Amino acid sequence: MVTIRDILNKLKWTNQLDNYVLIYVSRGSPNNEEGLELSRITVISRDGFMFVSRDGKETYIPYHRVVEIRRKDNGAVIFRRDVPH
Repeated sequence: MVTIRDILNKLKWTNQLDNYVLIYVSRGSPNNEEGLELSRITVISRDGFMFVSRDGKETYIPYHRVVEIRRKDNGAVIFRRDVPH
């Protein structure tokens, strides 16, 4: 089984993070979801990842909140799951 961590690490080590966006559960946001460009990820850890927000704040997101990963150019989904929110 391929994990979200596996996908993020593969994209990182093949220099493809700039080509993808990730959607995650963010309570209070429209549809309780928020997106981020993978190029903003700073740390990929065992249980989640860190990214720098637009205001410069570093934020941790656990993998269980990830809903989707898709290409920027054509919208092709490479990971998708239903997450209750």
